[in-house]
Amino acid sequence: MRSVYLGSVCCIFSLLLIFGKTSSEQHQEPRIINGTVANVDETKHVVSIRLRKHDNNFGSGHICGGSLIGLNKVLTAAHCLYDNARKRYRKAHEFIVVMGTQNRFERVNGTIVSEVRSIAFMNTFSPDSMRDDVGLMFLRTGLVPNRTHLSVAPIEMSVEPTPVGATCQVAGWGRTEESMLSNVLMIANVSIIRRQTCRAIYGTGLLPGMLCAGRLQGGTDSCQGDSGGPLVHEGRIVGVVSWGYGCAEPGLPGVYVDIQYYHKWIEERNGGVHLHLWSWLLLLPVLCACVALKN
Repeated sequence: MRSVYLGSVCCIFSLLLIFGKTSSEQHQEPRIINGTVANVDETKHVVSIRLRKHDNNFGSGHICGGSLIGLNKVLTAAHCLYDNARKRYRKAHEFIVVMGTQNRFERVNGTIVSEVRSIAFMNTFSPDSMRDDVGLMFLRTGLVPNRTHLSVAPIEMSVEPTPVGATCQVAGWGRTEESMLSNVLMIANVSIIRRQTCRAIYGTGLLPGMLCAGRLQGGTDSCQGDSGGPLVHEGRIVGVVSWGYGCAEPGLPGVYVDIQYYHKWIEERNGGVHLHLWSWLLLLPVLCACVALKN
């Protein structure tokens, strides 16, 4: 779920006074408002990340969103991979990923349900500060090369900074104004907010690799259940839903992973088996023995 970060307390307390909100009002159950039902053609990359043990009733295990960025490569938030209760990362086999359905409870023609082969995250990720909140999942069942799928397609990543004020789209099955997860995929327009403005709101909580988007007047935002989902500008993913204080609150925009900042790290990960140097040293005598036998 989308995390609630309580950094920069003094700054946020001032904002609460300005906007006349009490503490209890700010900690209300988060929700998304002013979203609309997503268009299939614009959201073929959006996936539903689920916990296998909770998805016996298809759709009930949804915890996060994600974006297909390759044939079997999904981009999400690192905190979606982390079990905060147990203070550890979940194992790949604990997840399933569902693609190709707008209604998370419906398995339709073209829906792909995949186990997860492996996951990747940065060792510097912190669930407290949300630093480096970027994660990857590599699927056992992905798209077939050189074939067009009716309802699933990867999205390209942005390699350039997104202009301030640019209108972006955020999509997910997160909580709506009715305070429950949406059955159908929803989409909403938000705007990129100047970094200096966001820094004035969140102070030192806004770290490198983070960007802000939303509406300063409130009313539209991503929220719980939308974590890991995409922020898209002109057909490219520019951000990943990460954290915020409340949802759709005036003066408190959502904070996203800045994709262009992590582009190199994301591109370098392909889900292959990476052996450390000491592993190769252990294997070296075996390899030498094999060569000797052949000779």
